[in-house]
Amino acid sequence: MNTMNTSNLQQDTKLNYFIYCRKSSDTEDKQMLSLPAQVRELTKYAQDHNLTVVDVYQESRTAFKVGRPLFNEMMQRIDNGEANGVLVWQANRVSRNALDGGLFIYYMSEGKIVELRTPGKSYTILSDRFQLQIELIMAQKDSDDKSESVKRGNREKFFQKKDWLGVAKPGYLNYMNPMTKEKTIIDDPERFALIQKAGSMVINGELTPMQALAKLNDEWGFRTRRTAKQGGRPMGKSMWYRILGDPYYYGLMKRKEGETEGRHNPMFTKEDFKLLQVRLGRTGNNTTTFHNFPYKPAIKCGECNGSITAEEKWQIICSNCKVKFHKGKQRDRCPECNILIEEMVKPKILHYIYFRCTKKVNRNCSQGSIEYDELEKQIDEEIEKFTIPKEFVIWAIKHLNEENTQEVTDRETIKITLQNAIDDVTKQLDGLLTLKISPTNISGELLSDTEYAAKKKPLLAGKEDLLDQLNRLSERQNKWMELSERTFNFACQARYWLSFGTLIEKTQVLDALGSNIVLRDKNLLIERHKPYFLIEKGLNEAREIAKRLEPAKEVDLSVQIAYLEPVSSAWLALVDDFRTPSWSETIKYPELVYQKSQQFLQRYAYAN
Repeated sequence: MNTMNTSNLQQDTKLNYFIYCRKSSDTEDKQMLSLPAQVRELTKYAQDHNLTVVDVYQESRTAFKVGRPLFNEMMQRIDNGEANGVLVWQANRVSRNALDGGLFIYYMSEGKIVELRTPGKSYTILSDRFQLQIELIMAQKDSDDKSESVKRGNREKFFQKKDWLGVAKPGYLNYMNPMTKEKTIIDDPERFALIQKAGSMVINGELTPMQALAKLNDEWGFRTRRTAKQGGRPMGKSMWYRILGDPYYYGLMKRKEGETEGRHNPMFTKEDFKLLQVRLGRTGNNTTTFHNFPYKPAIKCGECNGSITAEEKWQIICSNCKVKFHKGKQRDRCPECNILIEEMVKPKILHYIYFRCTKKVNRNCSQGSIEYDELEKQIDEEIEKFTIPKEFVIWAIKHLNEENTQEVTDRETIKITLQNAIDDVTKQLDGLLTLKISPTNISGELLSDTEYAAKKKPLLAGKEDLLDQLNRLSERQNKWMELSERTFNFACQARYWLSFGTLIEKTQVLDALGSNIVLRDKNLLIERHKPYFLIEKGLNEAREIAKRLEPAKEVDLSVQIAYLEPVSSAWLALVDDFRTPSWSETIKYPELVYQKSQQFLQRYAYAN
């Protein structure tokens, strides 16, 4: 690479320079001099070195992408012969992409650019094209690496930390914690509630979208957030409709890499947002769609054993002519009076969710559909049969722990006995082998091969049986308490999680009920696991005893556990049935539900 001594070059060729200054808002340029500073330094440098400057370019564009207008203009003028040299602060000001960098090197090879000069280096057509090409490629690689690093960080922030990237949407604010410097999204205290209230009035059918916008701006005095160059004005129609159709406002964040639930405070519920789209008459939104509803993975068709799916449908009763019509994908108005759905005031909207066979196994499957509410009602009725009070769970686990203390002692005694028996058999096998390989038994006179095999076989079988008993004893010791506790917790909390759980938790609850769950003739059929029958049987027996003892009083088993000895004895019989773990080994206990239920019961027991 040459130094600044270019007198020979200037003697051979008359050099005319363009000064090119560039700075972008990219991470790559954060440490770069500002445009005025670059112009000032390069102009002074040109004067000090008697360089002829034709023109000065200042451009606020990234060189990572093609299409810089001033750079393209400069290259066109170089092609026209107006200048043959370029003066820049650093070589990477020229380009950080392959196309622009390749064009610049090509002009040097053609002699159209004789020199690229910086305050510290000179690149000429005579010697330094190759070095310049390497530097431009490295500049591009550096940009690529930084870009990928930024994208990776953005993906982590979006998908792992659940944070929105960029400027906050209307109704929210960008916030940085002054202590931790962590950036997040918070509610805009001046605008969040106003937008939420106006949107709710559209959802409820009180106002049309445009009426709600007028109330928002004119009556409530809404003004957009003021920035350095804009804002402080009433909300426009386009912004209002973007808000009403943006899933971000019910908590779902979307970008080209995918979507995720954000940790910001949603303005609407998902159900309200879906209703809002129907109220808007969105033509591009298919309102008969297939979603990830709960229960589908756990249920099979009772006729063809095919999968079950769910579909969502909407119907609207026109507020103008009272005609009921289906809200299809392309329908945005009443088919009778032609009024737009979004212009209807308080139309009646009917929402249905149906579960049915997909008919992929058998196209002629005769099974019909069942409504979501009816399906969930049947699941709840099934769970109600074995639902136990939380007082019983705490009482039962306490009793099991007391029994376990004694059983641990018994198991240790049995374990010692089994281990002694195993050691004794091992000694017999060792003695048998010692005799077989003894020098005095070379001819087999003391113990022949046939005799050795005959005596060894029952000893090995006995040892194997003893080892199996020891393993099963340890397995029982580790499992039976946990399995019993999980079962009681589930029986206590299953109805709650059926009502208030997530899609996954609801499905887990149903899946834990039995091994064969089918839908046939609009009835949900479940082959329940054995422990739930044991609990139902124990509940019925306890209720019958309580009624006989106090027939005039309402049966409250949660109270009568401790105070009525016969009821308590019935409960004890139920608890003792749970001390054999084999019945529980195939049950798919819902882990999420179990963990949360256990935390709830621990807090309840501590409080009481």
